[in-house]
Amino acid sequence: MKEIPGGITASKGFKAAGMHCGIKKNKPDLAMIHSDVPAVAWAMFTSNKVKAAPVQVSMKKIRNHCAQAIIANSGNANTCNGERGVKDAQEMAQLAAQELGIKQDDILVASTGHIAEVLPMLKIKEGIKQARLLLSSKGGRQAAEAILTTDTFAKEISVETDIPGRGKNRVKIGGIAKGVGMISPNLATMLCFITTDACITEDALGEATKSAVNKSFNQISVDGDMSTNDTVFIMANGQAGNRKIKTWHKKKKLRVKDENFDYFSQALDFICISLAKMLVRDGEGATKLIEVKVEGASFPKDARRIARAVASSSLVKTAVAGASPNPGRVMAALGAAHTRIEPDKVDVYFNDLLTVKNGVGIQSIRQKLREVLKQNEIKIIIHLNQGNYRTTFWGCDLTEKYVKINKRYV
Repeated sequence: MKEIPGGITASKGFKAAGMHCGIKKNKPDLAMIHSDVPAVAWAMFTSNKVKAAPVQVSMKKIRNHCAQAIIANSGNANTCNGERGVKDAQEMAQLAAQELGIKQDDILVASTGHIAEVLPMLKIKEGIKQARLLLSSKGGRQAAEAILTTDTFAKEISVETDIPGRGKNRVKIGGIAKGVGMISPNLATMLCFITTDACITEDALGEATKSAVNKSFNQISVDGDMSTNDTVFIMANGQAGNRKIKTWHKKKKLRVKDENFDYFSQALDFICISLAKMLVRDGEGATKLIEVKVEGASFPKDARRIARAVASSSLVKTAVAGASPNPGRVMAALGAAHTRIEPDKVDVYFNDLLTVKNGVGIQSIRQKLREVLKQNEIKIIIHLNQGNYRTTFWGCDLTEKYVKINKRYV
C-alpha cells in the first residue's frame, strides 16, 4: 500500500467538483461527486436522536446499497427545519439527478453548517447546474474545500494497494472529510466521503466500513458534543477490475476468510484513521494533537471508556494546552470512567516519560513533563496492568480560541 495524489478522484471512474453557490460569503459551499457507473454503497450516520433532514433522506436511500453520486453543501446544516427541510434535501437529489441524467434514488445528500436555517434553494439549484459542468477527474481538492465550515484546511488522502488474483490488480481508495467542532463519538459536525474502484460485495464493503469507522471516527473527540449531521458515505464502482472481494469464500468445501478482504480493509482503515487524525488536529482553536493509548484492560469496552474519558476531559485538554505538568488530571479522568480498574496498578506515560507508577505520581519529573507538553503531539500511554485489551483514541487540546470561535459562529 502506498499514498498517491488525487483524493476522492484518485479512484478510477470518479469525478468531483466544488464551487461557490452563495450559501457562504466568498467561500466554496457546494460539492458534487459522481461515478461513471452505479456503485455499491454503504453509509453510517450520527446516533444523535435529532437528525438533519439530509441524514433522514439518505438513510432511506442507502437501503438498496447502490449510489452513483453525492451532492453536499456547507454553511447550512438543514437541521430542525421540519417537513420543509426534508423536502429541500429531496429536491437537492432531484436536481442533481436531472443534471447528471441518473436515478434520483442513486444520489446521496449531505449538509453541514448552521442549524435551524432554511436552505436557499434557488442558489443551490443554480449551483448544482454549475457543479455538473465543473466535474473533473482532478476535482477532488475542490470538493474537499467546498464541504469545510470552521476547518482551517482541506482534509483529503488516497492510497493504492495491490489485490492478489489473476495477476495483480491495483485498487485505489480516496477520501475527504470535514469537521473540527461538535466532534464526539458516535460518529464523531463531520462529513466523510470515500470512493474506491474496488470490485467488492455489498456485505464485504459494509463490514470493512463499519470496522474502519469504529477504529477511527468513533475514536476521536474535540469537544464532547455530538452533531446532528454526521455522515460517512463510501462508493465502490468496481472499475479496478479485480476479482470481487468477499468477506468469505469457499476453499475445498470450507468457508474461509478472503485474504483480499484483509488487504482492502487495511487500506480503508488507513484512510479513515488518517482523516480522523486530521479532524482532531484541526479542532477548533486546537494547537496540539493528543493520542491516548490504553493497554492492559480487562475488557475491550473498559479500554475504550477510559481512553475516551481521558481524551475528552476538559481538565486534561486544558492542561495540555497550557503545558501544565499535572498527570493527576489523567488519573482523575480514568477513574471517573466507571470501569473495572485497580488504581494502585496504573502506570501513566507522557510520550516516553513515566509520570505515574502504581497509581502514585512521580514528583521529580514535573519540569521534564512541562517540556514534553510543549510539543505539538502528545501521547498519553496508560498501562492498567489488568488484562490484554488495548485501544487508541485521539483528541486535541482546548484553548481560549475554541470559545471565541463558537461565540461568533451562530
